[in-house]
This record gives sequence, C-alpha cells and structure tokens, in this order.
Amino acid sequence: AQTVPIWSDGALGIPPEAKYAGEGGPGFADCFGLVRRACAAPAPAVLRLLDAAIFNLVLGNADAHGKNFSLLHQGRDIGFAPLYDLLCTAAYPELSQTLSMKIARRATLAEFKPDTWEAFARGVGMAAPFTRRRVRTLAEAMAKQAPIVAAALAGEGLDQAAPQSYAAIVRERAERCDGSRGL
Repeated sequence: AQTVPIWSDGALGIPPEAKYAGEGGPGFADCFGLVRRACAAPAPAVLRLLDAAIFNLVLGNADAHGKNFSLLHQGRDIGFAPLYDLLCTAAYPELSQTLSMKIARRATLAEFKPDTWEAFARGVGMAAPFTRRRVRTLAEAMAKQAPIVAAALAGEGLDQAAPQSYAAIVRERAERCDGSRGL
C-alpha cells in the first residue's frame, strides 16, 4: 500500500509548500471532489472525509491541512487513508486556533452559526440533513468516549491532568459544534 497526500503533485497537483488552504492549498471542496473522482468506492471514502472534518473540529485540531489527508493506493484500488498527524491544538494557547481548512467560510469554532453545517454540506456536495445528523452522532460519541479515553491514558502511566484536560476540551467542543444544542 502507498499513501499519497491529497495536496501532492500526484493528486491535486498542488506544491507541497502550499499545504494550508489560505496559502493556495486545498479546501474541503477540493478534497471531496478528488475523493469522488479518484476512489474506487467513493461513497465510503466521502463519508470518511466528512467524518475526518467533523472529528478534527471536535478534537480541536486547527492544523488539519491538505498534507494531513491522503489517498491510499492498494493495488489498483484507491481509498481514503486513515487519519494521521492529529493534535489537539485547542489545548495549546500558543498555537493558532484558526482552521487550516475553513468549514463553510468559518475559520474558528467561535464563528460557527446555526447554518454552518448546511452551508458546508452544500459546498462539498453532501445532503444537509445527513451532514447535520452525522455531526450530531460523532459529536455525541466523542463527548461520551473522551473521559473513557482519558482514563485509559491515565492508566498507562501518563499524567492524569493532561488527558482529563483534553477530554474536557473535546466535550465542550462537541457541544458547541453540534448545532442542535445552540451555538
């Protein structure tokens, strides 16, 4: 299996130094278009990309840029690669909180409005009701799993304060990004 980042010359033809959408790199519309064109099974790959966008937002990973999404070549089949280079930038005030790839022209979670997910869905060619349900489902699952993951990490000998802090960030962001609870 070979992994090819979405931004690369082999996928969208964007130079590697342009990994951020604001600097000429790909945005979500570019990524969804490529996944639809390139993947052997586009429907599951599109769902995985949608999940990646939601997951990174809830996680607090503002640094999810074009070099962090890839296509996976397995023989003649092309699919959407597993996520990598994940970081909770929200836990580090010195890091930028501006999304590397905006969601419906919103650069931060604080800018989200009740119609953000509908606008995002239109922009990437998804059904708005499906997208809203998916956001709600993943946000609820992440909020539920965050303390469980934090406890497991603490059990591995890590400082208990850090995982608990990350879990609190995820829970708070899950509630804020799920518009059903009011943004």
